[in-house]
Amino acid sequence: NFWKSSRTCLGVKHRSSSAKTSCVLSAAGSSKAVLVIAMSFCTGSTLRVNTKDTDFLLSDDKFLAMETMVTIIPRFSSDEAVDCIRGKFGPFRAHTPIQVNLWIALEMAKLEQCSIELPYWMHEEELKRLRDDERDKANEDRFMPVDEHYLEIGFALVECKAVKGIGFSPRRATVLLREIMELRRKKIVSAFKTFTPGSDSVFDVSNMSAVELSCFRGRSVQILDTFLDLIQIKRIVGKGEGLDEDDDDDVASSTVPEEDSSSRLSFA
Repeated sequence: NFWKSSRTCLGVKHRSSSAKTSCVLSAAGSSKAVLVIAMSFCTGSTLRVNTKDTDFLLSDDKFLAMETMVTIIPRFSSDEAVDCIRGKFGPFRAHTPIQVNLWIALEMAKLEQCSIELPYWMHEEELKRLRDDERDKANEDRFMPVDEHYLEIGFALVECKAVKGIGFSPRRATVLLREIMELRRKKIVSAFKTFTPGSDSVFDVSNMSAVELSCFRGRSVQILDTFLDLIQIKRIVGKGEGLDEDDDDDVASSTVPEEDSSSRLSFA
């Protein structure tokens, strides 16, 4: 349960790179509406951010991940490019590596028309190195660089029988991906447990992946809504100490009516 744009808001600064999202979040007492970024592994979330629930956000991430370029080894040759709705691909030459989008690689693999080369970061040694770096005490307050769509790509490839790589084991790769995901999730949970509204604390979310950013978005809205409600209750209780019982109705009417958190979001 995390985040939200509210009167007690988070200041957000972007430092985006070509393939990764990089942001710094700091608690600030300003009244400026800001971009909210979060992560939650609750696919059943009913909370909505900018009219999208968690499932919808994750489907967007998966769609974008399918556009990632991967290398395939075709098992056929074609004199002309293959014309698809998305565009033209090829021409293909048997046993000659060529780069295509992940979605077409997976479709060709289903038809047994190609094999897919394993991305370098999915080799077991690389995944173990990333896991150990995430686990290192020196990195407990920051995220290690990963592919923006490492979860979507990784789990799509471990389920594909056409993936080729020296010593590649789908079972071991799945275990390592889950360990990495869990280590990174714990960092976010730990950071938000220590978050205090109105403080000057800074949470660096550089190198978070697309799923990690999308997943906790709705949940974070809920927790910051709770913070705002507690602050409002505290103010009302403070004012109510000097009021008579006849003024109770006025106090109740002074509360801010509940509203959808996404209506207060503004993207900068």
